[in-house]
Amino acid sequence: MTLDSTQGDPAILSALEHLSYTWSWGRPPRLLTLTHRPPQPAVPTTLSGGVGTQTASDLLDQWIDQCRRHRGLVDVQRDLGVDAVGVAFETGDQHILYSMDRSGVEYLVEGQRYSTTRSAAGANLGGQALDSLAEKVAELTWRLAGWPAPAAGARIRDMWPKPGLVDLDDDELHDRLATDAGHVRLLAVTSIDGLAAVNGTSAALSSPGDQRVYQAVKRDADVLLIGAGTVRAERYGPTPLSALQIARRRSMGLAPHPTVAVVSRSLDLDLTGPLFQQHTGRHVPPRPILIAPAASAASIDPALAEHVDLVVAGETDVDLAVAVQQLRSQGHQRLVCEGGPSLAGAMTRAGLLDEICMTITPQLLAVPGPRITDSSGAGQGADDWQLRRSLIDEQGNLFLRYDRLPR
Repeated sequence: MTLDSTQGDPAILSALEHLSYTWSWGRPPRLLTLTHRPPQPAVPTTLSGGVGTQTASDLLDQWIDQCRRHRGLVDVQRDLGVDAVGVAFETGDQHILYSMDRSGVEYLVEGQRYSTTRSAAGANLGGQALDSLAEKVAELTWRLAGWPAPAAGARIRDMWPKPGLVDLDDDELHDRLATDAGHVRLLAVTSIDGLAAVNGTSAALSSPGDQRVYQAVKRDADVLLIGAGTVRAERYGPTPLSALQIARRRSMGLAPHPTVAVVSRSLDLDLTGPLFQQHTGRHVPPRPILIAPAASAASIDPALAEHVDLVVAGETDVDLAVAVQQLRSQGHQRLVCEGGPSLAGAMTRAGLLDEICMTITPQLLAVPGPRITDSSGAGQGADDWQLRRSLIDEQGNLFLRYDRLPR
């Protein structure tokens, strides 16, 4: 079978298909690793076989438990250059080889006893694969194969408190950005001269490295708090997550996707935007939360109400302290505020931010525009902040992490 390279690695599917033709019936389930170093063909290796009545699911559970407890086991497989992990097993008169690569692409080969015909498929298989196995294969692939290489320009190293000479992989980057439950973070990007947006969006300020940090912070959040103006300007929608990224979140006790919470006083939102569309797949993003004052919530458009979970906070304007309290009461402990400047300024003046993750991009724009927080409104006044960590990418973007000092 041929497989479009945009849907995965044809060599991995070919290796599984070849393995299927050499299948010996009656054998226990096997855990497989696959490596592919072009121009060589993909090489499948049996990592472990089932014992006794152990099922494929049992075998995966055993290895997941071992990987969670023994980092050395993970390091050995990553050093060997594992690109995909799979499981081979029988069910009745059918045998199945199911695998996943580090990008989250799935591969499935099926064969029947006494038949030379094989069914092979790749890409996002959804219901074609057993969902319970997919969850486990995804976690094991993340642990043993690691993550795809960073995009061009997105290699990142430590800068402070201790400079690093080695590029960080995504697990190490997540470690550098890990935060405690109960914290509220502001995620922002700015030019050297303090500009936070051009023509209403931050797209002109972003970079591959900034996107890598931005996505890493979002992937560890329970809730992404964002202003309605930013949703409109950027046509904001849920961030797609790979099966491996979802597996990592679930291993941390998080939901498969973070929930988006939109702060709006006017409820002026476009229901044709990406945030409000239906999604398909094994795990779909949850309905967005809409945070609004009571005066607006009382007259919400029924069409909008069908697409959101409404949280009422405040009377004529949004009371952000009440909103944060309500989100936490729903079990959302890691909150990330994405702005824009109006929401970030209001959160700052309300004293609700515990942490700032800010990118300083090496651009001097010399044009008018907003800062990361606007200057309207009254509040508690300035807080003092302490630099906790800094990172740098190969294009000179600085990633600064600040903690608010106790008042």
